[in-house]
Amino acid sequence: MRKRSRLTLLAAAALFAAPLFAHAADAPGLRITYLVYSGRPNPELTLTDPSQLRAIESRLGDAMSAPARAGAAAEPVLGYNGILIEHVGGPAAKARPQTVTVKGRNLSVDTAAATEFKSATATTRVSAAAGDLESMLLKLGQKRGVLDAATLNVLLEQK
Repeated sequence: MRKRSRLTLLAAAALFAAPLFAHAADAPGLRITYLVYSGRPNPELTLTDPSQLRAIESRLGDAMSAPARAGAAAEPVLGYNGILIEHVGGPAAKARPQTVTVKGRNLSVDTAAATEFKSATATTRVSAAAGDLESMLLKLGQKRGVLDAATLNVLLEQK
């Protein structure tokens, strides 16, 4: 009898908590991926703090306001390829499904994936705001512990 009441209690708790977990999955956020490794997982973090999201969105907006030029997407190289920014959860993820990559003064938005017959394309904007955004995200990566000091120094030297 005791075992059954524990199971009932656990089932009730799971049913009660399910909407909370569903709400957390729908919460707006940004996934930041540091494109530093070839052949192994890249460091990443997910931000949901409203003040951090506003700061990044503001700098992203400044960088996006620069004149755009369309063309072939940059081919990945061995080593640092920039920082990938993706909207996750919430309405922003549905409204802005494209990924954004920032490297130095370049901010690129993927416009079409590569196919067997065609290279990937992207819209690129060049601005000081993009460089500021990259610096901010690199410092955030170190502060959050996903980039160690040695890796950060290598990335800063490659900028």
